[in-house]
Amino acid sequence: MKHTSILLLLLSTFAHLFSQNNFEPQILILAPSNVKYDNSMSKDITDFNLKTKKAYGNKSEMAKQMNSSEFQKQPINMKRITVSSYYFGKSMEYGGQISLLSQNYLLYRFYEKFPNLLILLDTNKSDGSILDLHKLATRTQMQYILNFPSVEFYKQDGESYSKLKVQLYDQNSNVFLIDSTFIGNSLNPGFEFACENGTFNCTISNALSPLLDSIIYDVASNSPTLQNERKLAKERALVLTNDYYKKAFDKTFIYPVVSRDTNINLNSLYQLIVNDDQSKFVAFFLEKAQPQDFKGMSENKRDANVNIISGKSIKDSGYLNSIPQTYAYIVKGVKYKNKWYFEKSNVTYFEPQDDEEGRSQFFNNLQEWNFFSEGLTTFNPDFWETNLFAKIQDKKKDPDWDKYGKSIWKSEEEENRPYIGMYEIVVDQMKEKDQPQIKHVTVH
Repeated sequence: MKHTSILLLLLSTFAHLFSQNNFEPQILILAPSNVKYDNSMSKDITDFNLKTKKAYGNKSEMAKQMNSSEFQKQPINMKRITVSSYYFGKSMEYGGQISLLSQNYLLYRFYEKFPNLLILLDTNKSDGSILDLHKLATRTQMQYILNFPSVEFYKQDGESYSKLKVQLYDQNSNVFLIDSTFIGNSLNPGFEFACENGTFNCTISNALSPLLDSIIYDVASNSPTLQNERKLAKERALVLTNDYYKKAFDKTFIYPVVSRDTNINLNSLYQLIVNDDQSKFVAFFLEKAQPQDFKGMSENKRDANVNIISGKSIKDSGYLNSIPQTYAYIVKGVKYKNKWYFEKSNVTYFEPQDDEEGRSQFFNNLQEWNFFSEGLTTFNPDFWETNLFAKIQDKKKDPDWDKYGKSIWKSEEEENRPYIGMYEIVVDQMKEKDQPQIKHVTVH
């Protein structure tokens, strides 16, 4: 009884604090309402029930975790998510993993952009009427309700399938953003939804994959935060184009600095930004690369770190057989004790419509490099001291030093101790460069 009272007190506290926080997005995921199973699934269900009972059976351990100092340090939204997952899992049946998997994936995809998100599980079931979901959304103060009015696991021509009737209700507009049926087969899709080929679990993964992508798209489209960010991004893009990209620059400034580096093609230089005292610069380059596949690009020693942005899906056949031929990069430099230190970086292969669009598009990366003051379209003076021009930090002053200092950060801190406060680009050039480079490729 003591443990139960503690958990109820936590829930009561969360409910009180909820109205004082602006969580985004707010999604309540219900348990599937009407679930039909194929006769062949008895073993799957029995095994699932045993694993669930084992995973959620220790009430005292859960109560101990919720009373721990680590749990108490968590933000309110993360506490509520944890509590809702626990109570949902305690009574979860086989079909309920559809709701649980949905929560896990949406948390994973939304958290980086929305750390104040609130995605809860609820054992309630709904008949799917808009009136019922409106009442539930109002009572729980949640904007979105993800509902599964019916779920069917069946076999057809010897193959396993799941059929999910799905609704995504939006309280703000009082409409269904999604009201469709999704069917999944038992072939392993790989990547985030990888599963054991031929199982009913795979049918769930394949049904959820397109559904959850649709939910992410709909929620993101309606997000006030993202709408404001998109508006600001357009305004900043105009500033970059009109005030910087089209501005004339002195090509001769950079020539003496980088002309001896055969890995930099000065004929491809199309824009240059220099700070007021001419001690730092960032130059933009774009050219056409020779046709190559992923293997050939990985083996060449032209660049150590490469970003590939392809119009194809990573699941498409022959995805890496042909690398995009538009090749762009920046060269950034810092003058230290009357000597220039520079570095070629942010190497990107991508597929614009033409070179002019490519130059403008690549130049727009300045938005991601702290070029603008927060929330504004004005230049950020800290641009020349952060991101591209970051300095070696004193790791011992990091709030997480006690947590990671003696293990993960120890060797790095000892190596960089003599260079604290210096620009990373300068330190990198001062250190030994005869060590073999490790190729790192990021594919989108």
